[in-house]
Amino acid sequence: MRELGRRRRNLLLGGATAFAALAGTALLLRPPPPPERVILIVVDTLRRDFLSPYGSDNATPHIQALAARGQVFSNASASFHQTSMSMGSLFTGRTPSIETEDPRHAVPWNSSTWCGLARFAEPGETSSCIPSGVPTLGERMREAGYRTIGVVSNPFLFEPSGFGRGFDDWVEVGESGWEVATVSISRRTATQVNRAAAQALKRRRSDRFFLYVHYMDVHDYTLPVAKADWDAETGARVYAEAVRRVDAGVGRLLADLEGEGLLAGARVIFTSDHGERLGERHLGRGRGKLLGHLGNPSFEELLRIPLIVAPPLDRDVSALVRSEDLFHLVQAIAGVPSRPATPLRPEEVFLGELYFLTYRDARWKSTVRRADEALLLFDLAEDPRETRDFADERGDVVARHRRRIAALSRQLATRTLPKPGDAADDRRRLRALGYLEE
Repeated sequence: MRELGRRRRNLLLGGATAFAALAGTALLLRPPPPPERVILIVVDTLRRDFLSPYGSDNATPHIQALAARGQVFSNASASFHQTSMSMGSLFTGRTPSIETEDPRHAVPWNSSTWCGLARFAEPGETSSCIPSGVPTLGERMREAGYRTIGVVSNPFLFEPSGFGRGFDDWVEVGESGWEVATVSISRRTATQVNRAAAQALKRRRSDRFFLYVHYMDVHDYTLPVAKADWDAETGARVYAEAVRRVDAGVGRLLADLEGEGLLAGARVIFTSDHGERLGERHLGRGRGKLLGHLGNPSFEELLRIPLIVAPPLDRDVSALVRSEDLFHLVQAIAGVPSRPATPLRPEEVFLGELYFLTYRDARWKSTVRRADEALLLFDLAEDPRETRDFADERGDVVARHRRRIAALSRQLATRTLPKPGDAADDRRRLRALGYLEE
C-alpha cells in the first residue's frame, strides 16, 4: 500500500511538473506585446550607399546611432522608381502596376493611375489615387488602437490621393508653394517637417500612436544649385550634402521624441521610397536621365534603399524586403495579422514601367523594352553594376524570365481605366517634382 501511495504521489508530482513546463513554454512562445508607439520615417530619394550603417564614408551619425541599437537590413528594395507608386505599395501591401493586357503598352500615367493601383478602382471612381476599397496602412494601424499621425512633404501624397485615409491627424507641409519648385524647397525642409511633427504631437490624444514622417531634403538636392553644367561628381557631392542635412533632421526628430519620453517603448522603422541615379553608366542607358529617378529601366541604384528597425526584430536581415512587404512588417510590429496580397514570390521584384519591364529573381535581373521586346539579362552577383549582358550565355534564365514577366504583366493588368483627374493639377505636381520640364 505504501508503495502504491508513493507511485500516486510521484505521478501527481510528475504531472504537475509537466504542466508547469508546458505553461512555461507557452509563456516563452507568446509574442511580446506590441510597442506603445510605432514610428515610420521615410526619406524621399535616399540611396542606402550614402549612409554610414551601409559602409559609406558620408557621415550620418544620427542614422548610425539608430542602426547601432537596431537591425540593418541589407536587401531592401523599392517596388518602383517613383514616389506615388512605391508609397502606394508601402501603404497597401500591393504590387504597383501600370500594366495593361498588352505588355507593349502601359496605362496613361496621371493622378488616377500613378499609385499603380488603378486595377482596384470601382467603376467611375476618380477621387483617389489609392482606390477607396483598398485598406491603407493608416486605417489598419488605427484599427489596432493607435492614434495615427502623418506628416508629409511630397505633393504626390497630398489629398485627395488617399494616403491620408485612416490618419487622425494628417499634415501636408509646403502645400501652398509646390507649384514653384524653387519656392517650395524652403517650405518643406526637415526643419519645417519637424516643426509640423512637433505641433501634431502636441495635439495627440494618446501616447499610443503611429507616427509617419516623410522628408524631402534629399529629393530636393538639385534645387539650390543651377545644374546646367553638372557632372556625375558634382551631383554625388551635392546629394551627399543633402543626405547629411536630413540625417541632422532625423536626429532632431528622435531627440525631440526622446526628450518628451516618447522614444522609450517605441519601435522605429527608417527607410526610403526609392533611390537616385548619380551618373552611373550601365549596359543600355534606357530613357532615364543620368541624374534623377525617372527609371526606364530601373537600375539598382534606384531600387536599393535603406531599412533600419530599432529596437531589433527577430528577422533575417539578408532577406528581400520590398515596399509592399513593409506594409506587413509595420503591422506585424503592431501585432496586427496580415497576409501578402501580391502575385510576386518572396524573391521577386517586378516593375512595369512606362517603356520597360524590369524583373528580378534573386541574382538574375532582366530589363525588357516594351516597344520591341529586346531583353538584357544581368547577373547581380557577378556584375552588380549592370554592365554586361548574360542573355546569350543563359538562355534558360531568359526563357524563364520571359514567361514570368508575361504572367505577371497579365496578373497585374488594369482592364478598366478610372476617369483621369484634373490635367492641369497633374502637370503642376509633375513639374514641381522634376518629372516634367517646360
